[in-house]
Amino acid sequence: MVFLLVIFFVVTSKVGDSQFLSLDLPKTESFQNNAVESSNEISIINDGSVYINGEVFNINDLDSLNEAIFELNNNGSSVILSADAAALHVWVINIMDILNKNGFNEVQIRTIEQ
Repeated sequence: MVFLLVIFFVVTSKVGDSQFLSLDLPKTESFQNNAVESSNEISIINDGSVYINGEVFNINDLDSLNEAIFELNNNGSSVILSADAAALHVWVINIMDILNKNGFNEVQIRTIEQ
């Protein structure tokens, strides 16, 4: 009986360790940096700061972000969305969702290298 309990704990401890994955996003070596004509730039920093054309916002203040993105010059030009490599993925998705809701269909995503 004790032997079965030992086997059970050994097996479950191995399963518990595999619940989380360490994920390193890939980097490209052959990316062609085409010149982008855009007056709209959004940067997401790993401390939760969002810079929209130089103005600072907090990532948790979605109403202010929505208002600021709504006021951007949406003349068909693309938006450059730069995210710190250590920023949370959900922050990038939230900003992309707000951009989409405000009619920005062409978003170029870049990573801010440290």
